[in-house]
Amino acid sequence: MAAEYNAPEETLRLREYLGVLFRRKWSIIAITLLATVGALFYAQQQKPVYASTASVQATVPLASQQGGGVALPNMDTEQQFVTSENVTKCASVILAQAPFQADPAAPLTSDLNELCSTKALAVIDITALKDLNRHVTVTFPQQATVLQITYSDNLKKRAQAGAEAFALAYVQIRTTGAITTLEGLRGPVQDQVDALNKTISGLNRQISDVLDNILSLTNNTQLAPLNAQLIDLEQQRNTEQQQLQQLNLSLLGLDPSKVSPPTVLLPAKLPKAPISPNKPLDGALGVLVGLAFGVGLAFLRERLDDGLRGRGDLEERAGVPVLAVIPKVPGWRKRQETKLVSLEQPKGAVAEAYRTLRTSVLFTAVQRGMKTIMVVSAIAGEGKTTTAANLAVSLADANKRVILVSADLRKPRIHRFFDLENSVGLSNVLAGEVKPWEALQDPRVDNLRVMASGGIPARPSELLQSEQMGELIVELREVADFVILDTAPILLVSDALSLAPLVDGVLYVADSEATTRGAVSHAREQLEQVGAPILGAALNNFDPSKGRSYYYPYYYPYGNRYGRYRYGSRYGYGESYAPANGGRRAEGEEAARRLDEISPDRP
Repeated sequence: MAAEYNAPEETLRLREYLGVLFRRKWSIIAITLLATVGALFYAQQQKPVYASTASVQATVPLASQQGGGVALPNMDTEQQFVTSENVTKCASVILAQAPFQADPAAPLTSDLNELCSTKALAVIDITALKDLNRHVTVTFPQQATVLQITYSDNLKKRAQAGAEAFALAYVQIRTTGAITTLEGLRGPVQDQVDALNKTISGLNRQISDVLDNILSLTNNTQLAPLNAQLIDLEQQRNTEQQQLQQLNLSLLGLDPSKVSPPTVLLPAKLPKAPISPNKPLDGALGVLVGLAFGVGLAFLRERLDDGLRGRGDLEERAGVPVLAVIPKVPGWRKRQETKLVSLEQPKGAVAEAYRTLRTSVLFTAVQRGMKTIMVVSAIAGEGKTTTAANLAVSLADANKRVILVSADLRKPRIHRFFDLENSVGLSNVLAGEVKPWEALQDPRVDNLRVMASGGIPARPSELLQSEQMGELIVELREVADFVILDTAPILLVSDALSLAPLVDGVLYVADSEATTRGAVSHAREQLEQVGAPILGAALNNFDPSKGRSYYYPYYYPYGNRYGRYRYGSRYGYGESYAPANGGRRAEGEEAARRLDEISPDRP
């Protein structure tokens, strides 16, 4: 089986991530700038810190006494030894010398053997020198035996003096320690040498006495024992002399001149520039920290944000295709004002989006035989009434007989879009006060009639559930190609849910900036409980400048998506649809006649 190719999905995921960064760009920029300014301000408040470094060649001072050959020091041990108690005490004594303070690079005039002797260091209190070690940093390059002793301070000369003092103190203590150890090794050997010399001197006297006795003998019979005694004494002397020779060789190896002390390779120099604060580095760190925090906060806010994230999110939550994405109306700041874009800006992108919605509705209507459409939203202010009015105008422009009904009996606004009276309308028709055709008003748009809501009744929900409402919808359906109903929000009141079973389709409108995903899901559940035929959704108030971040185009947004939702492809746009009873043409002629009867002044 061939491996699956996931490049498109990965590309889409990357674009989603980039979309999050684009939408939250201002907060990311603000946090980054704040962190950068904070870092630079902090750096500005810090005192300058200078650092000077002395390089010391570490050695094994007694390498020749420990087996000979080339021995490498343990650098971890040497690193810790630089800040040991005796070295710190010795460095403090060196720093206290006035000539050294004046010129740390000049040779010391005092004898370090006296300054840093065991007796002199014993009287120094190490607790008073703990702060001195905090200025010292000891490092060494990998695979090298060179110690880098760095001393930092707020003053240049004091930084140089500190590094040089610790380097000299390390060399002094390491050397005197090796000499002390060497002297400890020489003592027992020297005692053995002295003892052997004494023994050899005694043997020499005995040998001399035996020789004198041999020379004084006159009787040869006594010569043999003396010769044997002489041979024995000479053998003992030879053995002792051989041992003495070996011990002398050992003493030669333990001579102080054989010590290999560490040496200062590069003395400390006066620093030219401070190592801290490093404003460019601090600023760069501020930028990185700000970016990291800003991006993290952006994704956290995106995670916690319940708002719709574009067309795909609305389709997933509503469970229906998005028939159109309607851009934000340019220059429309006050949402309470009515603006009929399809008439005021017919050539604009917003009017084109409503025509796209009209095309989708016509396509669906041909397939389903749909004529009555209820426009709903989850909450108020999502553009439901605006969408209903502009959809009605767009359908009328397509030479369809349209009746727009304001079924929002609580906060009606349809009449404001067309500057019509609201004294007589739907509530009056349902109450039996007027006939339906008496409540229709001419909005001065060809093929369109508007039925305002009329006076606000005391019990609007019960009025919309009455039999009169069902009969009215049936009657209006017979005389018009489309009946568009504007209703109250679903999650606020139950009016729309009461009308849902009476219409052919429900168009759900969501605001791209104000609607939450939870509201869409809840509204969908409410509609499904009453069996509402949801034909699709419209994403309203979409900001085209954010279109890239959502990765959804807002012109002609539905594309070729009908096959995905199994709408079928038997009937193309513009083709006729003939019901089984063959009455479509007759129904159209009767509808035209009835509409002419209701509105004899129809152009």
